[in-house]
Amino acid sequence: MSTFSATAIASGKSSELNIWVMSTTAQPQQDMREILRPYLASNPHLRVNVTVLNWENAWSKISAAADSGQGPDLLELGSTWVAAISAKDALEPLSLVQQNEVGGEKAFFPALWVTTHQHNRKEVFAIPWYAGARVAYYRTDLFKKAGVKASDAFANWSSFKQAMQKINGINFEGKKVAALGYPGKSDSDILHNLAPWIWNAGGDFLSPDRKTVSISSPETLQAISYYTSFADEGLVPLSALEKDSVQIESGFFTNQYAVIFSGPWVLKMLNTPKAKGGQMGTATAQNFGVASYPAGIKGNQTFFSGSDLALMKSSKNKEEAWKLLRYLVSRQAQVKFSQLSGMLPARLDAVYDASLMQNPHYAEFIQQVKLGRHYPVVTAWAQLETVFRTHIAKIVAVVNRQKDAHSQVAIKKNLEQASKQANAILAAEP
Repeated sequence: MSTFSATAIASGKSSELNIWVMSTTAQPQQDMREILRPYLASNPHLRVNVTVLNWENAWSKISAAADSGQGPDLLELGSTWVAAISAKDALEPLSLVQQNEVGGEKAFFPALWVTTHQHNRKEVFAIPWYAGARVAYYRTDLFKKAGVKASDAFANWSSFKQAMQKINGINFEGKKVAALGYPGKSDSDILHNLAPWIWNAGGDFLSPDRKTVSISSPETLQAISYYTSFADEGLVPLSALEKDSVQIESGFFTNQYAVIFSGPWVLKMLNTPKAKGGQMGTATAQNFGVASYPAGIKGNQTFFSGSDLALMKSSKNKEEAWKLLRYLVSRQAQVKFSQLSGMLPARLDAVYDASLMQNPHYAEFIQQVKLGRHYPVVTAWAQLETVFRTHIAKIVAVVNRQKDAHSQVAIKKNLEQASKQANAILAAEP
C-alpha cells in the first residue's frame, strides 16, 4: 500500500480515503501517484491510501471484503464483477444526480455502461473507468509477400481461412511463420478469445431473458468448430496451444505468427521504445496493421470489457470518496490512465483526445471496436464463466492427438455438459 497526499497543511479538516485498484499498468503505485497528483494538489486536506491488487487474487479479496463489510472506501471492479458484488449489498447505489455529474449513460461506451448495473435492475452501482477490446493484429509485410489484401482477408470467415492458408509457412529471415497464433488450455482469457466468434455466428452464452444457458446452440457449435479448425489444419501450430496470451503476443513480436487477436496493450507495446520495455523498432512494430474480426453471418462484433469504479457501502466518508471517484472517471484522468496503461478510456470524449489520436494505429483501433459487446450482466457470471472456460479449454486444447476430438458430436457433448452445469447455477440464483 502507498499513501499519497499533497503538502501537509497546518490547520483545517483532514480526510483519509482507502482505494483498491488492479495491477493494470507497468508501475501501478507510481502511475496512480501521477494520476492523483492534480487532484491532491487542489485538495491538500486529503490523504489517499492506494492498495494494488493482482488480478489473479483480486476477486477473492474483494468478495471477502463485500461479505464482511470491511473494505476500502473506493475500489476498482472488473466489468464482469459489478453485478455479483452489488448483489451482496456491498456497494453504494449512485443517484441520478451523481450519474449526471459524470455525464451519465451517454458519456460512456454502451458496452461498458451496461456493466454498471444488473441486467434486470435500473440501480447503478459503478462508473466505467477504462476499457479493453480485441482486434486483429497482422503483419503487413507478410501479407504483401503472400499477395493477400487485408481488406479481403478479414472480410468474412471464408476469406479469412483462405488468407491464412495462403500465408501459412511464409518465410521471414530464413524461418517459417505460422499464419495464426492463439492460446490454448493454460490461458485464462480463453473465453474472451472465443466470444467474438460465437457472437458473430449468431450464438450467445445465455438466453435473452438471462434465465437459461444457450451455449449448446447450433450457432455456438459452428463457431467453435470453425475456430478449432485452424489448429486442426496446421494454421495454428500445436505449440501455441501450450501457451497463454502473453506468450502468444510475444510470439507475434518475434515473428512467429502473422496474425493474432488481442487488446490495446499490444498497440502500446508496439509504440513503446525498447529502452522502456516496448517493441518499437522491431520488424513487427514497423510492419503491422489492425483489423476487425472477420464477419460471420451476424456481423463482426468484438469482446469489449474493462473496469469500473464503485463506492463501498461501508465507507465512513462517502462524500469525499464520491468526489475522488468523480475525478478518476473525468476526461482528464481517463486520458492520463490510457497514456500510462495502453487501455482505452471508457469515456467517449476521452477516447478521441488529441494526445491519444496521435499514436500510430490508435485511430484504426478505435474504428474497429465500435461494435464492442460485453458478456451478459448477471450476478452468477463469475461461476458461469468458470464453467464455460473449463469446457471450452478442453475443446480448444485437444488437437490431432485424439481422433475426432473436434467432431460435431464431441464438441456438442462438451457444450451440453457445460450447459447442464451452468443451468444448475442459474437455477440456484435468487
